[in-house]
Amino acid sequence: MTVPRSLTDTYTLNNGVKIPCIGYGTYQFKVTHEVSVDRNKHATQIGYRLFDTASFYMNEQGLGKALRASGVPREELFIVSKVWNAEQGYESTLAVIDESLEDLGFDYIDLYLIHWPIPHGHDDDWQKLNLETWRAMEKYYREGKLRAIGVSNFLENHLQPLMAEAEIPIMVNELEMNVGYYQSEIHKFCTSNDIRVISYSPMSGIDTVAPQLQDLCQKYGKTPAQISLRWNTQLGMIPIPRSYNYGRMQENIDIFDFELTAEELDYISSIYDDTRSHNHPDTYRFPYERHFKTKI
Repeated sequence: MTVPRSLTDTYTLNNGVKIPCIGYGTYQFKVTHEVSVDRNKHATQIGYRLFDTASFYMNEQGLGKALRASGVPREELFIVSKVWNAEQGYESTLAVIDESLEDLGFDYIDLYLIHWPIPHGHDDDWQKLNLETWRAMEKYYREGKLRAIGVSNFLENHLQPLMAEAEIPIMVNELEMNVGYYQSEIHKFCTSNDIRVISYSPMSGIDTVAPQLQDLCQKYGKTPAQISLRWNTQLGMIPIPRSYNYGRMQENIDIFDFELTAEELDYISSIYDDTRSHNHPDTYRFPYERHFKTKI
């Protein structure tokens, strides 16, 4: 499938596992357990099936409770989680996967990722650390605890060393992708190596670039956010919009009744917003543990 035409369309990863063409980003800071459960359950009720979380988000308990209460069979759900920077390494990765499984209340995770390539304090040995982490993920993949494995925020210089040593190929790379910040080179590299891109923060900066999308909004009767999400999906990326607003949660999946032209896709891809800064994985390190927050 080249262009998704409905919410239920899927892609097939390089190991044969099917992944939904759009998902729901669950990260929200300073919300209660009850709110987390309510919004995630509501997301299932309006049709979302892919849910993106991470050990760092500390919301796996609420997400698991919401999904178990949703009435949606487990095999129809697709859960993504990630190992946090400070817990990279073989034994620590196994431990944090076990913790995530317990918090979620499920026997397996559909897709598991290395959250960032270079943890704080590991400028000299990050490649070795990535490989140890990957070996742990390969072990649990073979045991069926993980259905697919991949990375997040990896650029080509991070991917190449891991690709050279991995026994099981990288299936997904989750990256920031939005109008005004389209990382075209790493997208092309991933596509050429059969690595599917999940795009986080797909609507970041949308207010800034909205004036450049107004003609398209008027043509298709859509909001700038919907134009951005449709651009994402038509480029073969899997956007994971994040909102706890009921109306926007619905709006973000009402994007399959129109199709941008090739020229329009090129135009949107060319927009660059130089007013925003981004956390570049080669220059920015997260120096903190995830336990500064409590689980919800």
